Amino acid sequence: MALSLNNISKKFSEKSILKDFTYKFDECGLYLIKGESGIGKTTLLRIIAGLDSEYSGTVDGGGIKNVSFMFQEYRLFPTLNALNNAAISSKNNSTEAAKDMLIRLGFNEYDLKKKPRELSGGMKQRVAFVRALQKEAPLLILDEPTKELDPDTVNIIVEMIKEEAERRLVLLVTHDDLPGLSCIAKKIYL
Repeated sequence: MALSLNNISKKFSEKSILKDFTYKFDECGLYLIKGESGIGKTTLLRIIAGLDSEYSGTVDGGGIKNVSFMFQEYRLFPTLNALNNAAISSKNNSTEAAKDMLIRLGFNEYDLKKKPRELSGGMKQRVAFVRALQKEAPLLILDEPTKELDPDTVNIIVEMIKEEAERRLVLLVTHDDLPGLSCIAKKIYL
């Protein structure tokens, strides 16, 4: 699936956030979307995902059916445990792959059973990341996926992002300098 953005413009009140932004993405690979805070990175991701319809221009290949989105906020279901939160977007809510990923990211059997209120911020971040990876969509959008994580976990996340970029299009917004991604990613500056 190809994603293309044509003359995307967005205003908040009278302030232009995006102005005539046009870009055509490859069908798979990794793109780092960079820019200062408030420049419109998350807004652009929301437009691509079909979560913001108040803009001018066109998006071809985006939309909710084609996108798996990891938001900056965790958005976990309070009544589900970590494993079920991570697996909820997988086909048939299958927990096997989600469990393997969470264990790879440092969870143990006890942690998998914890509800969101019992998880640290970093644990919630990892659950949200795995949930995004579980949805079989041609486009994976990650908005600050490593913001609360230690360096060892970041390294594992980077490897998982690389794996995803080999099979689908990955758009990543981060303020962190992620080791091993800068050299393989295409960069888009807003």
